[in-house]
Amino acid sequence: MIAATLSMVAAPPDKSPSPEAKAAINQTGRPSPTLTIKDDKGRELDLLSLEAYRAEFQYLRRKFRELDLTGAPVRTDGWKDNIPEAEWPFMGFSYFGYACANLARSDQALCDEALAETRWLLEALQTPRLTGFIADHFGEPFTTNRTATSAFVHGHFLNLTLRYREVSGDQRYDGLIQRVAQALFEAYTKSDQAILKSYTNMWWVTDNCPALSALARYDRQFNRDTSSGRRRFVESLKAHYLDSQTGMLCTYVDPAPRRSLQGPRGVSQMYGLHFLKDIDPEFAAGQYALARRHLFRPVLGLLAVREFPEGVPETADVDSGPVVLGLGPSASGFGIAAAAINGDTQSAWQLAKAATIVGAPEFNDGELRYALMPAVGQAVILFGKTLLTRSAAP
Repeated sequence: MIAATLSMVAAPPDKSPSPEAKAAINQTGRPSPTLTIKDDKGRELDLLSLEAYRAEFQYLRRKFRELDLTGAPVRTDGWKDNIPEAEWPFMGFSYFGYACANLARSDQALCDEALAETRWLLEALQTPRLTGFIADHFGEPFTTNRTATSAFVHGHFLNLTLRYREVSGDQRYDGLIQRVAQALFEAYTKSDQAILKSYTNMWWVTDNCPALSALARYDRQFNRDTSSGRRRFVESLKAHYLDSQTGMLCTYVDPAPRRSLQGPRGVSQMYGLHFLKDIDPEFAAGQYALARRHLFRPVLGLLAVREFPEGVPETADVDSGPVVLGLGPSASGFGIAAAAINGDTQSAWQLAKAATIVGAPEFNDGELRYALMPAVGQAVILFGKTLLTRSAAP
């Protein structure tokens, strides 16, 4: 294996950036200096470049295909039991798919491979091994006659299917898209607050965001109108589930008494902000501004995201990862896409650069992996970084 040789490469101190370099910085907001690693041929590879993202694509494709898709579903209570075994593969496949859709849009050299991989991921996501963890809570997620409804599982699946359709024009999944979208919209219509549970008797607010975002994409592509669900969701949040101290979304709620059970968290805020702009752009802009104020913190010239607002007791868990000096690695990783989607490219680049530095990159046999990240984390961060490529739309 070629040892990782992470280096900080700056412009010579006695030279100002060229007009071309200034223009590039102005267009992208990307910070300098550049981070590089040596590839198999000893060449310096810019770790925040399409060429590096291709190598990450190769690694994640191989890594995710190692999972035995014929395996049995993993059972989870949705709280503590088997979360890494149940949720992480599902999230990893979903976010790798989102990154593949971005790469298909922005990287002509990888387009066909990225689209083929997205199709494989969509088929894999319909297997019991990847989505059967939700069956104890809502029934089998993919059936031939009727789709049981899970905002979390069906939201990500529908979102990925529609992103694939947007970039490819392929209509092979249209029947399934219609069934899932109609089932989700019906569930939101029946919910008095347009907030669906994540698991039995568990309501995680931002788990609704992928589903409602997907329904917005569905409306655009299929000329439908499911906007009432999105409107009622935001109305419920504003009326009952905004933190009184910060104004940010609460994380975990009990809709029956309209009570918040857990206040804002960095990982939840950043995750929800991946999708909230599709639901309500004005509300998303306000929530991002609040997150920027209460959670983003400069670190050694870069940027990181707090797991909890200052003054809130810091309790790390499987979602946050280890919280160090109040900063959360999961929140910071999800923050790349949150910033990019909400138009804050400078912050997105700073977060991406920080993740690159601390992730311990390794290049071997055409693949780029980050040794200190689980595959799901690398997929989430790759999604964020591919949003920053010039042609990839949020």
